[in-house]
Amino acid sequence: KAVVSTQSTGVNMPCDYYDPSNAEGAQSRRMVANHVLDTIVDWFKEDENCVAILDATNTTRERRDLILERCSPEGIQVMFIESVLDDTLIEESNIRDHKIRCPDYQGCEPDAAFKDFSERIQNYKKAYETLCLNLDREFSFIRVSNITQFHINNLASTVQSKSAYFLMNIRPHTKTTLYLSRHGESLFNEQAKIGGDTNLTDNGIRYAKKLGKFLQENNLTEVPVWTSIMKRTIETCSHLPNQNVQRYKCLNEIDAGRSDGLTYKQIEELYPEDFALRDLDKYNYRYPEGESYQDVCCRLEPIIMDLEKQDQVLLICHQAVLRCIVGYFLNLSTEEIPYIKIPLHTVIKIAPVAYGCEKEEISFGVESSVTHRDKQTQESIERR
Repeated sequence: KAVVSTQSTGVNMPCDYYDPSNAEGAQSRRMVANHVLDTIVDWFKEDENCVAILDATNTTRERRDLILERCSPEGIQVMFIESVLDDTLIEESNIRDHKIRCPDYQGCEPDAAFKDFSERIQNYKKAYETLCLNLDREFSFIRVSNITQFHINNLASTVQSKSAYFLMNIRPHTKTTLYLSRHGESLFNEQAKIGGDTNLTDNGIRYAKKLGKFLQENNLTEVPVWTSIMKRTIETCSHLPNQNVQRYKCLNEIDAGRSDGLTYKQIEELYPEDFALRDLDKYNYRYPEGESYQDVCCRLEPIIMDLEKQDQVLLICHQAVLRCIVGYFLNLSTEEIPYIKIPLHTVIKIAPVAYGCEKEEISFGVESSVTHRDKQTQESIERR
């Protein structure tokens, strides 16, 4: 993931900067477009870079042709995504909830920002040329109308197809609030063992009961509960007042393969090479006969798409699974995901804000084991 800076060009600019009749503004915006395109092409030439998102309006055929003329000779596939909105209520809500909080309007009064952005849209409309089959049949594009209607044309790769799947499943107007919790402390947690399918300790049961009380006190007893099919999550849910409990195998903990039921010390002694390899690349490392974090993320894709459509959900599952889910909603990198702290006996609340989500941790003061293992330094790995 890379962010291309355009410095101050286009930031804190008045709405008439985007007026197509403003020659100086048009020249400035074209300069920025060329700079970003050059940077994208250079970025693709680096190893392993395969997807770039050009976040820009690209409202004219001239601008879209510029993108194709720059990318096609470099062997870069281009797919346009157009969002058409003629529902004024959704448009106004979108501006107030998101646009007036973007960097363009830092320090600006909300009403003044709303007025300016609304006028900016009117300037875009003066030169706007929509994607259509008559003129753009050869393009790869997805056209989204009023968030819910999709026109898909000439998708040419797996990545483009997966992008269409993603767009057709998310609901930008749905403000999903997630409550995430690991199961109560299990017997294997207490023994510092990974995996397994054991029951809760006394402290784990105490936490489950406090979690139930928290749900009652915060009027969350009608919220659906999604959990794995493992004993420790099912037992945790048995102490909750919520009746709508759904079990999903894809929420099971990462499969540790032949390391299941061992402590980290035992794994290091029995499989020292595997132990070191996992520390070198924890996200991609796959336990022999088991899974990697990448595998877990893949199996969670359908359920994450379902989460995008919900208003509120309580998830009771496991450390690795919750790391992947938190990583998705907080837009964290694959290097960060395996080291996200997901402590036992803690509720993590993920709530939407403009351009992302915010995370809040709620602890109930119930003692538990610490299962987090920090990222190891290259020096410590090499010393083994």
